[in-house]
Amino acid sequence: MPKIVDHDLYRIELLEKCMPIFVKKGVSAVSMRELSRELGVSTGTLYHYFPTKETLFGAMVRLFVGKDAEEIAKLNSASKSAWDLLNYLSAKEAHFINLMLLAVDVNRHHSESEELTGLLEESWNSYKTVLSAFFSEHLGEKNENDGEAFLSFVVGTLFLKLSRKQNATWLHLFEGLGDISGYFKKMS
Repeated sequence: MPKIVDHDLYRIELLEKCMPIFVKKGVSAVSMRELSRELGVSTGTLYHYFPTKETLFGAMVRLFVGKDAEEIAKLNSASKSAWDLLNYLSAKEAHFINLMLLAVDVNRHHSESEELTGLLEESWNSYKTVLSAFFSEHLGEKNENDGEAFLSFVVGTLFLKLSRKQNATWLHLFEGLGDISGYFKKMS
């Protein structure tokens, strides 16, 4: 009897398995042949689902960013405070570091690619939108800068965590932001 394959589920499985390969080697250093070898599938199978490496990479990033946005939106409707968001980020810290490393890799080695730089902008905007909605809900006022400001804090914290020189918790760093914000509000 022939094997029945759920093609959508299999495609997602392939994308999820690609992340560590791209993070470890960089986007430009990985070929479709190398991906297929590391995934344990034929190159034909990989090309069946993804006509190019860029298409595969874009689908992978959109998958992860989309899942993150859904989880943050669910958290928004279920949570009572921003601390829940910090706990979520802390629990998925390695995942977000990987996405950040891929963004840096694309910026350094593919800045001429409109497709890949557009993917970075699209990803940033997805996170910014869902975070703006989160803070709008929890602060009781709509300010689109909140999402971008918090996203900037997240990226900075990820770089700090990546350096391993700082063991400060997300909560500790976030509380420091409140002190700084209060200072600047007093100055204006």
